[in-house]
Amino acid sequence: MRQQLWAGLDLGQRRTQVCVVDKDGAPVYEQECETNLASLRAALSHIDTDQLALIAVEAAGGTHLVRELRDAGYPVAMFETRKASKFLSLRRNKTDAGDAKGLADLGRLGRNTVSQVFLKSAECERLRSLIVMRKRLVHLRVAAEGALRSRMAMHGVRLKSTAAPSGIRHQVSNSVAHLRSSADHDLQSQLAPLVDVCEALRAYVRSLDGDLRTLAKAHRTCRLLMEVPGVGPICAMSFYTAIEDPGRFRRVSDVAAYLGLVPRRYQSGALSRTLGITKTGSKLTRTHLVTAATVFGTRAPDCALKQWYLTLRSRVGPARARVALARKLAIVLLTMWKNDTHFDPQHRYGVEKAPAAAISA
Repeated sequence: MRQQLWAGLDLGQRRTQVCVVDKDGAPVYEQECETNLASLRAALSHIDTDQLALIAVEAAGGTHLVRELRDAGYPVAMFETRKASKFLSLRRNKTDAGDAKGLADLGRLGRNTVSQVFLKSAECERLRSLIVMRKRLVHLRVAAEGALRSRMAMHGVRLKSTAAPSGIRHQVSNSVAHLRSSADHDLQSQLAPLVDVCEALRAYVRSLDGDLRTLAKAHRTCRLLMEVPGVGPICAMSFYTAIEDPGRFRRVSDVAAYLGLVPRRYQSGALSRTLGITKTGSKLTRTHLVTAATVFGTRAPDCALKQWYLTLRSRVGPARARVALARKLAIVLLTMWKNDTHFDPQHRYGVEKAPAAAISA
């Protein structure tokens, strides 16, 4: 029987370093090639596919290439970038060749320790990219409007919050005119480009919100998830694209750990502590679930889940209760998705058996 081999690919935008090691970790083949399917297949052509136990890559990018390699019959596994980087940092020097060798060793030794990343479909990645783009645009809008407010505050002018499309331009125009007449400060040339940026970002975010709303309403799973009070189009789309395949979770409660909504444990000798939530998985989807929990706690009709939340909030405070409710909502959403059932306000959804550890935030 021929020996099994493990390969590591350090994928770059233009060049990829390939390293193949044997069962003892000794390199048997190393090469640098272009980052495309044809070049990688040529680099691995002298090794039979059935000899390769695993090809390890970081999940930092190149998902289209991983998909193409899998379609070509190669056993490719993507490892979580943050954990893989800790494994690679054991080496004294960081080089592309060293990273490729480290990834091969990761596939050989740590494949059951370092988390592997589920490769989503191209359509799911496209929808996810819209959610991520919206988040970045909102951050840019907040930063631009913050710079504008800071500039006006230097002259004693306070801009009010407004959701109107031209609200900021109207306020700035009035304030600039007042400063020009009262203090002889003309800020028009300095602030006009910044106002244009703020309005353009607001318009872009509104347009993207409309697109996401339309896509969510047309998507069967997202329509089902939006039946839960507080879960809007963005949260439903975020949850769907973070999971894609509900069959990955044997127990619905596992989704809370997947999204980092369960408490960490620290145990050493006689010392055992329950710490804050792990915050692993998608920070974006976790944030959307906490936001949905906030809305659910204030606007949802009277139901068993809301009564559970209100009781918990009186005991542990609103912040920790919101995190606990976000955890419950994740479980409820996955339950509805797996069973293809509608949201039932009278269903208790396991609130009577919530452990105390679940409320750690």
